[in-house]
Amino acid sequence: MDAPLLVGIDGSIASRAAITWALARAASSQVDVELLMVVDNEWGTIGDPSLRELRESAEQLAERELEFARESASSARVRVALASGNPMLTLSGESTEFGLVAIGTHKLGYFHGHALGSRSLQLAVLAPVPVAVVPVVTARGRRGVVVGVGDAPGWGPIVRFAASEALTLDEPLVLLRAGERGEAGDERMTRAAQLASDAEPDLRIELRHAESAPGEALSAASRRAVVTVSGRPTAAGNHSFRPLGRANSDLLMNLGGPAILVPQFVEAPV
Repeated sequence: MDAPLLVGIDGSIASRAAITWALARAASSQVDVELLMVVDNEWGTIGDPSLRELRESAEQLAERELEFARESASSARVRVALASGNPMLTLSGESTEFGLVAIGTHKLGYFHGHALGSRSLQLAVLAPVPVAVVPVVTARGRRGVVVGVGDAPGWGPIVRFAASEALTLDEPLVLLRAGERGEAGDERMTRAAQLASDAEPDLRIELRHAESAPGEALSAASRRAVVTVSGRPTAAGNHSFRPLGRANSDLLMNLGGPAILVPQFVEAPV
């Protein structure tokens, strides 16, 4: 059995969207789900009495969310845990024991070209495992697992991850290439298709090209896809902070459906 899934919860509608998504994925891959409620202690500035009250309230909320998950779960086993600290740092640290960490999000958009604060962006930067960001949208009418095929090093494992997701979900794999067409891009798509076919011989594979920028193409695709997969550059053997890049930031801030950002391990330049 694969590693279990971790879901960050806070009792919000977005949090429940992440729970629902994780339960559906767990049922397809036959893995367990753990819900994690993190009491934000504001880096120790809250006194002990207030922290105890927060923890008691969090315990009650966690039990309600566990009840919701168990009522919603068809076959996946679900448990809940409680922690205190900075929510995104704690989720990132705890995620090392899991195959994937999921978090819900509300659409926040842009203000004069600058992304507004979003915890999903923080977690996507920090976590050493794939991060699923789930907006509050309907799952009906969606089709395919979309993966962006770019030029950055380390893209092979991202395509294989997406291929595995597509097979697990019984969906076609859609390889998406953005920008102007050219011989190099067509060759990259052919190589990606062959890589996916070698990894999952029974997979249905579709090739798609978009004239727009990568982030715009991915966010547009996410409005129709079951899930959209993209790589997050991460130095090999080092999970320290690295920017998401413009394409991933555009995708996460304009999500039309669930997306998974997968650590894309690349060697540091010498």
